[in-house]
Amino acid sequence: MLIVPAMCQLPSQDILALLEFKMGIKHDPTGFVFDSWNEESIDLNGCPSSWNGILCINGSISDVVLDNLSLSANIDLGVFSNLTKLVKLSMSNNSISGKFPRNLGDFKRLEFLDISDNLFFSFLPPEFGVVKSLKDLSLAGNNFSGYIPDSISGFTSLRSLDFSRNSFSGIIPSSLTKLTNLVYLNLSANGFTKKIPRGFRYMANLEVLDFHGNMLEGRLDAELLLLTTATHVDFSGNSITSTRHGQKLLSEISDTIKYLNLSHNRLTGSLVNGGKAQMFGSLVVLDLSHNQFSGELPGFNFIYDLQVLILSNNQFSGFIPNNLLKGDSLVLTVLDLSCNNLTGSISMITSTSLQILNLSSNGLSGELPLLTGSCTVLDLSKNKFEGNLTRLVKWGNIQFLDLSQNRITGSIPEPMPQFLHISYLNLSHNSLNSSIPRVITQFPRLTVLDLGFNQLDGLFPTALMSLLTLQELHLQNNKLVGNLLFPSSYSNESKIRVLDLSHNLFSGNFPGGFGFLTRLQVLSLAGNSFSGSLPFSKGEITSLVSLDISGNHFVGQLSKNLPDTLQSFNASYNDLSGVVPKNLRKFPRSSFFPGNSGLEFSNPLPEQNSGGPSSKKKPIKTIVKVLVIVSCVFALVILVFLAIFIHYMHISNQPLTQEVTSKEVHHHQTIIHNPSSGSGMAISGGDIVTKRIGSSSSEMISTEKTGCALTSFSPSKNSRFSYSPDSRDSNLSRLDLRSPDRLGGELYFLDDTILFLAEELSRAPAEVLGRSSHGTSYKTTLDNGLLLTVKWLREGIAKQQKDFAKEVKKFANIRHPNVVGLHLNARVADYCLHRLMTQAGTIEQIFDAGVRGYRAPELATSKRPLPSFKADVYAFGVILLELLTGKCAGDVVSDEDGRRVGLTDWVRLRIAKGHWLDCFDVVLIPEMGTERGMHEVET
Repeated sequence: MLIVPAMCQLPSQDILALLEFKMGIKHDPTGFVFDSWNEESIDLNGCPSSWNGILCINGSISDVVLDNLSLSANIDLGVFSNLTKLVKLSMSNNSISGKFPRNLGDFKRLEFLDISDNLFFSFLPPEFGVVKSLKDLSLAGNNFSGYIPDSISGFTSLRSLDFSRNSFSGIIPSSLTKLTNLVYLNLSANGFTKKIPRGFRYMANLEVLDFHGNMLEGRLDAELLLLTTATHVDFSGNSITSTRHGQKLLSEISDTIKYLNLSHNRLTGSLVNGGKAQMFGSLVVLDLSHNQFSGELPGFNFIYDLQVLILSNNQFSGFIPNNLLKGDSLVLTVLDLSCNNLTGSISMITSTSLQILNLSSNGLSGELPLLTGSCTVLDLSKNKFEGNLTRLVKWGNIQFLDLSQNRITGSIPEPMPQFLHISYLNLSHNSLNSSIPRVITQFPRLTVLDLGFNQLDGLFPTALMSLLTLQELHLQNNKLVGNLLFPSSYSNESKIRVLDLSHNLFSGNFPGGFGFLTRLQVLSLAGNSFSGSLPFSKGEITSLVSLDISGNHFVGQLSKNLPDTLQSFNASYNDLSGVVPKNLRKFPRSSFFPGNSGLEFSNPLPEQNSGGPSSKKKPIKTIVKVLVIVSCVFALVILVFLAIFIHYMHISNQPLTQEVTSKEVHHHQTIIHNPSSGSGMAISGGDIVTKRIGSSSSEMISTEKTGCALTSFSPSKNSRFSYSPDSRDSNLSRLDLRSPDRLGGELYFLDDTILFLAEELSRAPAEVLGRSSHGTSYKTTLDNGLLLTVKWLREGIAKQQKDFAKEVKKFANIRHPNVVGLHLNARVADYCLHRLMTQAGTIEQIFDAGVRGYRAPELATSKRPLPSFKADVYAFGVILLELLTGKCAGDVVSDEDGRRVGLTDWVRLRIAKGHWLDCFDVVLIPEMGTERGMHEVET
């Protein structure tokens, strides 16, 4: 009887939360969750301890661990808040997406939260730091963005914080420095900007401080390097500059720092002051590469802890300190001084600890070092070393050797038993001669061999093709001769990916039997004397990407067995014939010609360039096409010049404006169509004679005693045209007036779409707007409601009519970049719109020149402010702030400290403190979409 109630008991709140999480899983490739999370396997105490990844303590779920399971899911992390005694939640390295929970405060006992390397996104909520018990938090490797809230200081027990590899931005909040228990802090690979807060120097428990891969700037905090207790400091990949001009970097450094990486910044100056030992503290790893340091290197005397020193890609000069290459005091294992301006010679390397030495891209000279110590990786390329390779016989157990781009001569020595472990050998771009020694074919671990751009001669060492580890073989630009032979038998497939034999003296048929080169991707045989047909068989070299056989004597047809994976192909300068295979027709004509006179194409090539034999099949047709094109171009040029000539002749031959007598007024009438209304307007010919600006100045200026200019500032309501014509159209209608009434002289219209009779203007009411040296301006309204500004030229100043006409034309051509047509687009008048928005606009205009709250800072501080495009953009931005905040630009707002600030300053203070939600009008918040959308509007 006791079993029935137990079986009928509803699942606990913990079980329901886990089942809800399970429902969000889309794919569980290992079956870790789907195979075990079943209601039938729940313990009698109600805790599913038999479920994979679940740990129960005292009948309650304490741990949920689902790491490295390749789970694909879209979940709400907030469901785990129902696990009231949850201590650890870890699901790193999966493909789980979702937002960060807003109810993090409901995780009362959570101490460990790791959701790194997933697909989570969203902003962090403002109430982020509310879990006092949390000790370890990792959000690394997700898509979180936005700012880090100041509330993060609420994690008072936090010891490890990892926000690396996300899209966080903004400044690093100083509230992080209040986490006094923090041991590990990693904010690398984000988009943080501005300076590093100073408080990190006082965090007594901090051991790891990693800010690399951001956009931090400002000067390097020397006191941080001196006072910090951290052992690992990484500020690389930012834009940090040196402290002060002339000050030595690392003049003093904390003894606790073991790893210091300041590479890929903008640090300048010299390295240290005098090279004293204490200036390096207890450093084990020091990376200052990719900066702008200069001067000589310090002595590095009595440095007992430094193991890795990377100073590459700077501007150091002078000699290499002997202590760096000797084993007296240093325990260096890695030394990289490449890409500097170092000079001098290297007699020998006697360090017993140095394993990796990179001195490439400097100005080192002299002979090669006599000894190399215990170096396994040695890069001396791109220097000025001279002499021969006989010193290699005494070198140690080298695994990686690059001596390319030097001035080494002589032959490659035959006995080199110390190179039995070598995997990379590059002797290219020197002046080596003689033949390739047989000993090279006996290096069992050789993967890359580059002997190109030398003067090597002799036969091709066939045994090289039998090396089981060889992946790249570069022998180009030498003097190798003879027939090329491949191994007659092979037991294993070759690993060769690159085979470059170009520009040698090989001859004869190219050998077949590519079956063992299954991984070959690049094959270059250009510039030799190979002959015969191409021996490619079906199913061979199926992974080939690049093939260059140009400059040989191959004959026959192109092989149809070449793979479709080819991305680069060149067969020019051969004697090939036949039809080009379909899969090779994607390459341009330069891949086949010049040469190969017998090649044919069933379809045209992608590039129709001259030079190929296909262009010779129908020479007559080609010549006709060329003649037609040239004739058309020549005729078009003639027509253009003729049109220009006729146009100027028409302008120069226009007759002067003839006076129209009063008798002719009654005999002529012209109908002019107004495009804005679609109807005609009757204008007496005796009153108006329309001409264009193309007339000469004598035609444009009448000798009458009075002139007037008309400018439309407000078109009719039904007009579809702007009051301001296109800036590229300088055509103005000019109307010669011969009215028997008041009007005489010329009418200048700044808008071709507005025409009216002189009588309409003479009887329209007028209001004086202002007076100038040329005359008086009036505001007048025609019978049809058209509002105009009319400027009358004064009587008695007829000599200034020409200047007056120029002034009117200048008015017509004024164009402002922020003024647009009335095609449903808004206009910003002067600095802002606030004059037009309120009835008090006129009062505000008098009070503060019409720009209070909208004026850019540079205009407010200038004695003679001038309008600019940037100032208009600033004013428009203030208008947007008014729309978003619901406040007026002229309002004075009080901040939290009681200071009275303007609207823009108030918004900046809110954002700097992380309270950007307070900036939005309460009316807009319910209408906003996601938090991401709100933040995009805010930024």
